Amino acid sequence: MLHLRSRAIPVTVLVFLAAAGVSWAGFRLDDPGMSRTIGLTALVLGVAAISRTLSGPDEELERGTPVPWRLIRFLHLALLGAVLLGLLIAVRLVAGERTHAVPLGNLVLAGLALSAVTALAAVLLGAHAAWAPPVGWALVMLTVGSRNSPGGQALTWMVQDPRTVISTTVAVALTVVGAAAYTWRGSRW
Repeated sequence: MLHLRSRAIPVTVLVFLAAAGVSWAGFRLDDPGMSRTIGLTALVLGVAAISRTLSGPDEELERGTPVPWRLIRFLHLALLGAVLLGLLIAVRLVAGERTHAVPLGNLVLAGLALSAVTALAAVLLGAHAAWAPPVGWALVMLTVGSRNSPGGQALTWMVQDPRTVISTTVAVALTVVGAAAYTWRGSRW
């Protein structure tokens, strides 16, 4: 319990619930474009909350203990991502298979990749600023929309059709690199 409180997990779960509420509201709209945008924005809200949990009060103390922190860091990131995705998928299922809901593939790929980008940002910038790169990139992708060129598909992977090879490859690569970097190194501070 002390570990969970020191990592702000209770507050993060509340933010996840708020993201699920925003997602629910988005699925109730009749405008397909706005519904997808709100659904993905709710995901970004949840991912931003993960950043606060990626560093404890004394990261150096955690690195110096005999506890296998690499495994704990991996499980921490994987469980938070799974809880957020589980809530958003549950909302999507309860809202029904509306034609303008966020495609399940997009939701899963974006959830995994943005969580890993947050973790990578924690390694490079520290947990206090780890929310900025995924939120900024996601907002640009949502604003710009999907692009058809190979470079455009790579840069706007979150809003592409999940069957697009380039965007899926980018999302998977971000997931692997971000999760591995955080698992190996932990937050900068």
